[in-house]
Amino acid sequence: MMKTILKACLVLAGVVLLALPDAAYACEHCIGIGGANETTINALVMSMASLLAMIGFVGGGIGMFFVNMRKRARMLEPGEFVVNQHGDLRPTPPESER
Repeated sequence: MMKTILKACLVLAGVVLLALPDAAYACEHCIGIGGANETTINALVMSMASLLAMIGFVGGGIGMFFVNMRKRARMLEPGEFVVNQHGDLRPTPPESER
């Protein structure tokens, strides 16, 4: 049901764009024929650079989270903890209790 509604919406959007070709064109600044002066171009370049920097900071934060988790997992000495059948992390029982 949802697929047919989605297809109908896409077909309708295509028909509207074909009926109104001016709506499908890029603006004159994007094409480069408008009054795009150096100030406008510099503003666009800086906005793109700030968006890329934001993506870099977020991606770096996610990457550092996983690096930190890996580092913490390596800090646990082998054999010091065991995982039970429920997936809980428990300290290894002493030799006398085994």
